[in-house]
Amino acid sequence: MKPRSTRPFPPFKRERGLSLVELMIAITLGLVLVAGVTTLISQQSSTSRELNNTSRQIENGRYAIQVLRDDIELAGYYGAYFNIALDFPVAGASATLPDPCAASVAELDAALPVAIQGYDSPTTVPTALAACLADANHLSGTDILVIRRADTNVTTLDPSGAGAEAGQAYIQAGLDTSKVFKRQVGIGPDTSEPRVFTLKKMDGAVADLHRFFVHIYYVSPCNKPATGTTCSGASDDNGNPIPTLKRLALGVSAGSTAFINTPLVEGIQNVQFDYGIDKDNDGAPDYYTTGTYAQDGSTELVATDWWNVMTVRAHILSRNPDASGGYTDDKTYSLGLEGNVGPFDDRYKRHVFSETIRAVNPSGRRAQ
Repeated sequence: MKPRSTRPFPPFKRERGLSLVELMIAITLGLVLVAGVTTLISQQSSTSRELNNTSRQIENGRYAIQVLRDDIELAGYYGAYFNIALDFPVAGASATLPDPCAASVAELDAALPVAIQGYDSPTTVPTALAACLADANHLSGTDILVIRRADTNVTTLDPSGAGAEAGQAYIQAGLDTSKVFKRQVGIGPDTSEPRVFTLKKMDGAVADLHRFFVHIYYVSPCNKPATGTTCSGASDDNGNPIPTLKRLALGVSAGSTAFINTPLVEGIQNVQFDYGIDKDNDGAPDYYTTGTYAQDGSTELVATDWWNVMTVRAHILSRNPDASGGYTDDKTYSLGLEGNVGPFDDRYKRHVFSETIRAVNPSGRRAQ
C-alpha cells in the first residue's frame, strides 16, 4: 500500500469578473461603435432623402414642361375647322384681348383667333382674370398663359341630338343649308328645338363635335389651401406651403359651364414665357417678346399681335419640395427675356427647365 502524498493541493483559483476600469472601457468602446453605426445610418438616410428630393424636382420640372408642350402644340386646333385667317382678317379687327374667363357662346367664338394669350409677370391678377382666378391663388410676379383649342377626340350626336353633355362648350365644323363650310360654337345639350348644332357632313349626317377648351396656366403659392379654395399663407399644405403649377379649365360643374381648378405639378416656383411673333406671315417667329411690348420695346401688344404667336419658349423654375439641411441657395437663375431671379438664400435646391415649343396649328396654316 502506497503512502498518501503529503504534498498540498494547489490553491483554488476563483473566477473573477471585469474590473470597474475594464467595464468602463468596454462601455466606452460600445458607445463609440453605436455612435458610428448611428452616424452611418443617419448619413445614408440623409443621402437617400436628398436623392429623393432631387428626383422629384427633376420629375416635376420635366412633367411641367410636358404638360405645357402638349397643350401649346395643340393651341388653335379646332377640329375640321381651319379657316381662322380667312374668317378673321387683320384689317379692322379688334385690338382688345378676349376675356379669358368668358363662357358665353358669343365670347368663345370671338376668341377663336387668339389661340395663345399671355400676361407678363403680373404682381396682382389682371382685371380680365379676376372673375375666375383669385389674387391670393396667384404667385405674384409669375406669368399666366391662356390656351384655346378643341379636344382631339370627337363627340358624335345621334339624329335626336343626344350625345352632347349639358353645360359643355363645343365647336362644330360642317356645311350649312347652303352647303357653305362653316364653324359653330355652342353649349350642350342639343335635344330640343331649335337645335344648337345644325351643321352637316357631306352625307347629310350631323357633323361631329369637339369639346372647346380654354386652359389658364398659373403658379399658385400653395397646393392645398388650409381651408376652402384660397391660399392663405403659412398654414397651407399642412404648414409647408408648396408653390404649385395649376390650371383653370373651361368645363362643366353641376350641369353648368364653369372653370374647374386643378393642381398639376408641385414645386414649380416660377414660370416665364417668351412668345415668338411672326411679322411676315411665313409661320416662323421674327422676334420674341415677354408678352408686354412689340419688337420696338415700347408699343404694347394687342389682340392682333397675339394672332401671330408661332412659338413659345417656356422657362420653369422647379424647387425641391423639402429643405436641405446645411444648404444655402445663393445661385441666380435665368428665365429667358424676363431676366434672372435669385439668390433666394434659403435651404431649397432649384433647377431651371427650358424648351421652345411650336404652336403647330397657327404656324402650320401659314407655312403651307
